[in-house]
Amino acid sequence: LLDTLRTQPVQGATITISSRADSSLISFTMSNAKGEFAFTGIDKGNYRLLITHLNYHHISRNFETTSDKALFDFGTIALGDKYKTMNEIVVQAEAAPVTIIQDTIEYNAGSFKTQPNANVEDMLKKLPGVKVDKDGTVKAQGQKVNRVFVDGKEFFGNDPKIATRNLPADAVDKVQVYDRMSDQAQITGFDDGNSEKAINLKLKKDKKKGLFGKTSAGAGTDKKYEGRFNVNSFKNERQLSAIGMANNDNAEGFTFMDILNFNGDLGKMQQNGGGEMRISVSAEDPTAAMMGMNGNTGINTTQAGGVNYNNLMGKKTDLRSNYFFSRFNPYIEKQLERQYILPDSSYYYNQQSVTDNTNTGHRFNVSLEHRFDSSASIKISPSFNYQNSYTKSATDYETLSQEKKPTNNGTSLVESDSKGYAFRNDILLRKKFAKKGRTVSLNFQQSLNSSEGDGRQKSINNFYNANGSLYQKDSINQSRLFSADLKGISIKAVYTEPLGKRWLTEFSLGRSTTTSSSKKNTYDYSNLSGKFDQLNAILSNDYKNTYSYSNAGAKLRYQKKKFNLAVGALWQEAALDGNIINSGKDTSLQQKFYNVLPNARFQYNLTRFRNITFTYNTVTNQPGITQLQPVPDISNPVNIKIGNPKLDQEFTHLMQLNYMSASPFKGSNFFTFFNYRKTSNRIVNSDSISPFGIKYTVPVNVDGVYSVSGDVNWGIPLKFIKNSTLNLGMNMVKAKDIQFVNRNQNNINSFQLRPEIRIENNSSQKLNVGLSYSNIIYNTRYSLQPALNTRYFTHELGTFLNWQMPKGFYLATDFMYTVNTKRADGYNANVPLWNASISKQFLKYNRGECKLRVYDILNQNIGINRSSNNNYIEDSRTTILRRFLMLSFTYSLSKSGLGNEKAGGVRIIRN
Repeated sequence: LLDTLRTQPVQGATITISSRADSSLISFTMSNAKGEFAFTGIDKGNYRLLITHLNYHHISRNFETTSDKALFDFGTIALGDKYKTMNEIVVQAEAAPVTIIQDTIEYNAGSFKTQPNANVEDMLKKLPGVKVDKDGTVKAQGQKVNRVFVDGKEFFGNDPKIATRNLPADAVDKVQVYDRMSDQAQITGFDDGNSEKAINLKLKKDKKKGLFGKTSAGAGTDKKYEGRFNVNSFKNERQLSAIGMANNDNAEGFTFMDILNFNGDLGKMQQNGGGEMRISVSAEDPTAAMMGMNGNTGINTTQAGGVNYNNLMGKKTDLRSNYFFSRFNPYIEKQLERQYILPDSSYYYNQQSVTDNTNTGHRFNVSLEHRFDSSASIKISPSFNYQNSYTKSATDYETLSQEKKPTNNGTSLVESDSKGYAFRNDILLRKKFAKKGRTVSLNFQQSLNSSEGDGRQKSINNFYNANGSLYQKDSINQSRLFSADLKGISIKAVYTEPLGKRWLTEFSLGRSTTTSSSKKNTYDYSNLSGKFDQLNAILSNDYKNTYSYSNAGAKLRYQKKKFNLAVGALWQEAALDGNIINSGKDTSLQQKFYNVLPNARFQYNLTRFRNITFTYNTVTNQPGITQLQPVPDISNPVNIKIGNPKLDQEFTHLMQLNYMSASPFKGSNFFTFFNYRKTSNRIVNSDSISPFGIKYTVPVNVDGVYSVSGDVNWGIPLKFIKNSTLNLGMNMVKAKDIQFVNRNQNNINSFQLRPEIRIENNSSQKLNVGLSYSNIIYNTRYSLQPALNTRYFTHELGTFLNWQMPKGFYLATDFMYTVNTKRADGYNANVPLWNASISKQFLKYNRGECKLRVYDILNQNIGINRSSNNNYIEDSRTTILRRFLMLSFTYSLSKSGLGNEKAGGVRIIRN
């Protein structure tokens, strides 16, 4: 490539090859410093070469490769600038499939065909270097995409799936993939290592000035239903979007965020770029239990929706806001079998349970950023969340001795109602000075959380002698009232000062105070009064604590084009001042911790798309409220939990090594990472088993816990199959955990290995097929009972097909065959899951679509799972969705309809 005015090579031009038959992308590359470019592995056929550059007119050339002409030399191609064009074919109003602009890869959405009625997630699956996992997680060049923007602005907060699963693919003009630096790094101009992979969706011009979206509704067998809509109205800087959904078939349109997530609120108050403080609230806390933190699956009924509004107020104030509502009702039927490991024997526990929970939440977020001038700004971000929860579970259980004789059995019914709110406000002041790199920022954060509720428990328990005869019968009929509050305030100041052109120093000061309280009153039922009016002092308590910390940190950074290095340390003083009132006894807890938390980061850029990164961090973790409270939790009468007020904080070392290599021109990528995590004073369980099979659990501190994990992924195009890609992956986890049983230490060594292979073919615009296989190997060893060491396997074989048939019909089908081995009897099921759908478009502009979908055609779906990472081995079976048919209708609100819009005409001018 040669510049016609300066007669010098043109570097950085994007060259793409597409098929003349269907305009599908074949390959792309960039010109080097000499202006040269080359392609290899191009099959026989008719193609079009397109050359694009920001400073030159686009150039197009048609060419053909045959068996007689396997080598094609274009010679010297002259590029004309904006003011003068030589006698050449100039292409107007056409975008290249892929363009590289500095560190941003820009995809032309119109060059990657999707099925009608497709969303952005479907389109992302077709972009070279972009991968979408089963759960909707998007990865670009091997890194997870944490943020998705629409025309540079947030869309319903920071959940990428809300954008990728609700915006139609045909509304997008360009997809930009880039590394978004942190707010602090954007001020200083130095990469602080906190950048994240992001995607920006640039909408088509007609979508920015009108109304677009779609709505759909469906009904099926077994009273299944599904409905959803998304409506978008964009005009200049104003963005207004509304989304909604309702279904009882487990369909997802986005992820459900924890509304009153104490970890998340307090996690935002921690120190970035080095050591950090975290306070954990376990799922057994009333404030957490009300949030439905169970992680189980079943049959889910969902209603959710929200509104997103962004606008530029004046020239200096940017407003971003959204409201979100969700109602989530999971219904779970579950049965499980456990084999507990004792120092010299084992015993068995069987359980059947039915759980019916309902969680309703409201979330409102606002972000208002005002720029005083180009160097100073203030950002205010308040958020408010409210949630109401109802939980109900019925359980039948039994405990058997090693000889399978009954030790205990019983039934239990637990109900609870709770409600709560969370408020957080962030204020960020930033100032840049005339000297590049000299900045100051002040961050103020405030959190207010509160919850309250009541619960009821009724259970009947039978206990047996060693010979199996009934020894004692016990019953529980109780009511409880609980409440919890949390108030947190944090302030942090950061100052940066450059030392020369490549060095930067950073100094930080922080102070945080968190005050929390938890109160629980338990009442026994009185047969005389017929009421719950007898206070059970042993099971009642009033707990208050204040956790505060001060820290001061320093960091030194060095940055060059090829590499950057940062080392630092954070000094932290933390104090816990608690008070527990139980059975009329007042107990005080006072602890102080002093820590120096080092951190380091090194990144070396081998090339533009190859780099290696090493990070080291240290983390402290404070015990949670439930872990400290010495109050029995008897919600499970044969599994009683008691807190330990003498717990110390955990201290964890984290190391990660990453290597990433991507070739967007060849469509290949390779990335790998390895993590090492070691924790001192790790909080683990100490279990004591009574002769009647009752387990008492107390948390204790222990050293020697660690984990090593790694992941390797390699994606390459298959030259012998047109437009096909091969992805090979390997995931590994090795961990050592420690538990105690009857004061005996049990070392648990676990190992998991998962190799995976996927092949996908997009050789035709009308056909897309794929095949995948993975094998998961689990291996767990116990020091107390080596005879109970376990090893089991899961094989998964899957395939899918999407076919655009004649006369506007579309067929989609997928099949997954799962094989489970080495489990307990009854849990080694082979599960074939086959789904399919057929659809037809009609109405003017193809605005309407009718679809018939069949889920689990063979009616063989079951949910089974095995876990072996504690003092027991568990096999479980959960009721999940089985076969149903769904007939749905979708209507598009725009004239472009539900089909693919053609990529716009090409105007060719000869000079």
